[in-house]
Amino acid sequence: MNRSLFFCLLIAALLSTSAKAQNCNNAYWGTKTIYEPQQKKYAPVPKGYQAVYINHVGRHGSRHVTKDLAGTLAYRLLQKADSAKALKANGIKLKNMVMLLQKIEKPGLKSISIRGAEEQQAIGQRMMQNYNSIFKNNKQCLNMAITKEERTKQSAEAFLKGLNYTQTCQTEFVTNNDDLRFFSIAPAYAEFEKNGAWKKEYDKLEKAIKPAAFNQQFLTRFFQQSFINKLSNDEQSELIDDVFGFSSITNSIQKEIVNAGHKPADLDLRSLITCGELKILDELASADDFLKKGPAMNNGGIQVRDAVPLLVSFINTTDNYISKHDITANLRFAHAETIAPIAALMDIKGADKPAMDILSFGKVWSAAAVIPLSSNVQWVLFKNAKGNYLVKILLNEKEAAIDGVVTKTFPYYQWSDIRKHYLNKLSTLHVQLSDDMHAYLMNLK
Repeated sequence: MNRSLFFCLLIAALLSTSAKAQNCNNAYWGTKTIYEPQQKKYAPVPKGYQAVYINHVGRHGSRHVTKDLAGTLAYRLLQKADSAKALKANGIKLKNMVMLLQKIEKPGLKSISIRGAEEQQAIGQRMMQNYNSIFKNNKQCLNMAITKEERTKQSAEAFLKGLNYTQTCQTEFVTNNDDLRFFSIAPAYAEFEKNGAWKKEYDKLEKAIKPAAFNQQFLTRFFQQSFINKLSNDEQSELIDDVFGFSSITNSIQKEIVNAGHKPADLDLRSLITCGELKILDELASADDFLKKGPAMNNGGIQVRDAVPLLVSFINTTDNYISKHDITANLRFAHAETIAPIAALMDIKGADKPAMDILSFGKVWSAAAVIPLSSNVQWVLFKNAKGNYLVKILLNEKEAAIDGVVTKTFPYYQWSDIRKHYLNKLSTLHVQLSDDMHAYLMNLK
């Protein structure tokens, strides 16, 4: 059989097989993957050392939708098709689910969900349990930084509840845009996001994995053909992306669904989408994140370099602790757009490798593994009686290897080696720790 024909038949089979039959409900969630710590048992601390300080940045917890569903193309077209009697049986099911989702989601718009608060609280609890020596004196301050979004403040509050650290000085919530929302500050990055070379790579992947008949096969399950014929290709794609997005939020709001008097099955949007379709849509969404936020085809691209202010902040705050010992921890709460580039910039293995070919990017990077909901990066500093410092770096609570740095005591690195590695990296970018980071972002090319 011709290989091209075989590939087309294979894709068609994937698209036509029901999601439930393949039991893929726990797959293909991408950045909406529910958080679980990626490691629970840790390497013993080297003899004579104890944890003394933590530097942390985390994504907000599982959340509600960030945009009113009524403003989406899918919502409007489902209403329009219903009025025109252009919905099939599955289309009516889809419309009813979307209407229910809107009802449940509108009160919590842009906020974290019950599950999101539980995730953050649990991370705080584990931090207290795993590094009790840092918090046992209960005298030093915590520095807290959040973005302008309410969901990051809510995440910080839930985290503090889990940490249960009643420090003697007041914790201040500082909205720190240059460090945490660098992606929305740099004009050059905004231009890259709109018109960057990443688009060619994305189009290459889309052509390779998305059959020409994909939109038709997806939409004819819900709409009469006469209605579909009136939609442009862009409208068809946006409609499908909206439905996929709606389906991806449902895991985050399971308790809200039950509290509203419904069963999870009442909002099982994924039962209306095949596993093959979910796989394709998830791969495209993850590729979009990889190309615009992750290491992409070049770890030194603007999508990674815009995270320099956060790396500078991590180094400076760690240096400050070593010199003054006045801060227990620096805790920051931000977004997926913060975590993906900083993990790449820090050379964290599993998060920093660019792809040689976009068709195989999944071999080097996974949105579900790097930037799930509540994803985080931690530097834990350890000290011995001689005043020597080790640092352990974790991604999603998993002890991480740092590409380019050698240690005989993995996962513990000499702080001096880690610091030197990052200073050398900043030097190649003509950045010093004392530089004005807002000016850096404004002049980033």
